[in-house]
Amino acid sequence: MERAKSLRKTSTDAELRLWSRLRAAQLGVKFRRQHPVAGYYADFCCVEHALIIELDGGHHADQHAYDEQRTRDLRAAGFRVVRFWNDDALLRIEAVLEAIMQALGEERPPHPSPLPRRRRGRGGNAIPASGPLSPGGAGGEGWGEGAPLAIQQPWSLPQSLQLRAQLYALIRGFFAERRVLEVETPILSAAGNTEPNIASFSTRFSGHVDAGASERWLRTSPEFPLKRLLAAGVGDCYELGRVFRNGEAGARHNPEFSMLEWYRVGWDHRRLMAETIALVEAALALRGRRAEVVIESYRQLFLDELGLDPLHATLDALRAPLTEQHIDADGLTRDDWLDLLITHRLQPAFPRDRITVIHDYPATQCALARIRPGEPPLAERFELYLGAHELANGYHELNDAAEQRARFERDSAVRRARGLPPMPIDARLLAVLDAMPDCAGVALGVERLLMCLADTDAIADVLAFPFADA
Repeated sequence: MERAKSLRKTSTDAELRLWSRLRAAQLGVKFRRQHPVAGYYADFCCVEHALIIELDGGHHADQHAYDEQRTRDLRAAGFRVVRFWNDDALLRIEAVLEAIMQALGEERPPHPSPLPRRRRGRGGNAIPASGPLSPGGAGGEGWGEGAPLAIQQPWSLPQSLQLRAQLYALIRGFFAERRVLEVETPILSAAGNTEPNIASFSTRFSGHVDAGASERWLRTSPEFPLKRLLAAGVGDCYELGRVFRNGEAGARHNPEFSMLEWYRVGWDHRRLMAETIALVEAALALRGRRAEVVIESYRQLFLDELGLDPLHATLDALRAPLTEQHIDADGLTRDDWLDLLITHRLQPAFPRDRITVIHDYPATQCALARIRPGEPPLAERFELYLGAHELANGYHELNDAAEQRARFERDSAVRRARGLPPMPIDARLLAVLDAMPDCAGVALGVERLLMCLADTDAIADVLAFPFADA
């Protein structure tokens, strides 16, 4: 007991933040802190549901074997184990709580041989910043097919399906008028997404080896094959279809969702911003709504709203507006603090009936965009928000194969440092990327837009069958 008391007294900021949401049965069940189980002290334990929640700091990246043994021992004692990084509790507390709610809905595993659990791992559904809810981070485990969260359904299923059909018809008419070609590209690929904050589903092909690589990845976006079509001379094109993100399940996320992605040859990101705004305005008109439009550079937004220059402010200056959040600074980079300022201070204040477009990001947040030389250099990309919802992410696209390979390799290095599985780089894209014409592209999360149109925060309201019921 003395050991447990000592651990509670030296709790990290991440543990305190999560405990503030678990204590006093706020999720409808009782959790205990530093509860003794099988010779260990579990960070948080719900005895009633045989569920243990563990929070891992960055040092756990170097103790994979210990974490796996600890998890095996706890499971042998009849408990399920769900692990998160400290950053998850600090940066994405709502996603963590959604995950815990789903885990609470799972059946209790048999004792002493519990069932195996799934390992966890461009578009509006990606979770930014380091240390995501990712597959097996530092030996962690996730949840399986948990029971759905209890969400009020203000929309009937027929209404939801009709709204989606209307939006799809509008999208296809919008691009037909502009002579942008609709295309379809493979959903299964021999290459994967190297982005460390996105987890992919994989499957295996059982046919003859002459058919190609047996391991295939469900696409997280159609970006790479669309760029190969552009390099082949297809011209302006778009795709409206399903994409997949492993581990992204909750009130606002579904592992299978719809993405609209399109490319305009000869355009830069600023010109594409205007077309993206026009599409969102047309979608709002389906519901008889209009929105104010505010377009601002990343730098100017910070200056106007926070009095900070995000490109030159010191780390202490960036941390100051977040003092009340009591965030543990250990392991957080400058870009993490900038992301926190957007998600905690700026984005929540965006008015419901306003389209906000932020452009020209710090070069360190270039993703797959070009970097414009200057002092300082800037990434030629934009993000579009409707109210507080991020809908779209667009780039003046990079078409330099050597630079793109270097970015893939940097992603891979981050994945290795986090203990994430390696992902095969898309060699076919790199082989033709230098031939891709100057263009701009944007990905828009269809469910996010539908949620805004339906005025709901529950993705289940705009799906025929959410993941738990699929």
